[in-house]
Amino acid sequence: MPKASVYLDGTTIGTVSDLHGKFELNINNSKGSTLIISYLGYAPVLIQPAEIKNRSKIYMQKGSYQLKEVVLEPDGWSRAEKLRIFKSEFLGKTPVTKHCKILNEKDIILIYNKSNKTLVAYSKNPILITNKYLGYSIQYDMVDFEVEFTTNPRGLEYPHMIHIAGTSFFKNLNDITNKKIVKRRKREYLGSLIHFMRSLASKQLTENKFKIFYKGLNIPPYKFFNISQDGYQTKVEITTKPIFVLYNDFRWSSINFTSDNYNSFYIFENGNHSPTNKLFFKGDFALKRISNDLPLNYFPEN
Repeated sequence: MPKASVYLDGTTIGTVSDLHGKFELNINNSKGSTLIISYLGYAPVLIQPAEIKNRSKIYMQKGSYQLKEVVLEPDGWSRAEKLRIFKSEFLGKTPVTKHCKILNEKDIILIYNKSNKTLVAYSKNPILITNKYLGYSIQYDMVDFEVEFTTNPRGLEYPHMIHIAGTSFFKNLNDITNKKIVKRRKREYLGSLIHFMRSLASKQLTENKFKIFYKGLNIPPYKFFNISQDGYQTKVEITTKPIFVLYNDFRWSSINFTSDNYNSFYIFENGNHSPTNKLFFKGDFALKRISNDLPLNYFPEN
């Protein structure tokens, strides 16, 4: 299969297959990223890097694009309004967002279910994004997008819970990254969720300017975290919740679980965490979306 996209999820590490369907990709530094193989009209293949070394051939199957079962009903919302909400929740609500553009908005299918107050989005093609502020183009294969709304005392609906899942591949917009872009990337990284997760896994919260609070009190950073190594992953158990995080004495975030049945999660070597749909963030961590994202193989220069 010629020109199939092959990349490590969330990174700048990728390639395309040649006319015979062959490819070469260095995955020695994958650090937990999944290998993604995608081709238009076929179901994507997801492989853990440790598994691919024993596979000389990879087969793809034709995929049938199907929407989740939804009840179609008049919702009173225009496509423009639904697209505005989608872009706000998908791209984010920070100053960086205005520098981002979705190139193929027409590919995005948007459905608002009035009965359960949920907006869902689908796209059979990868969502193509340019981020001129951070100097990246992003190919995002969306697996799931759902926004649940609630009603305030004035009767106005507003987003309450957001779940976004998918795979992404980053490319530099230019062959040479100028100093201004380098500084912007470092500024976005410091205090980010990935920065926090890497610091937590390596037990360097204090060194990296993170403070932990509980019930308004600054507590020892690992008092309510049980951290243990589990192969190439770090297991984190939170013994109380919610936990509040302060970065550099001015940026607040909170961490909680979506259900009382969960109290632990895993951090990969690259700083990504799993399962993504079990953790619930507020504050600075929650405001940032794909417009603020950096590749998982990004590490700031000294």
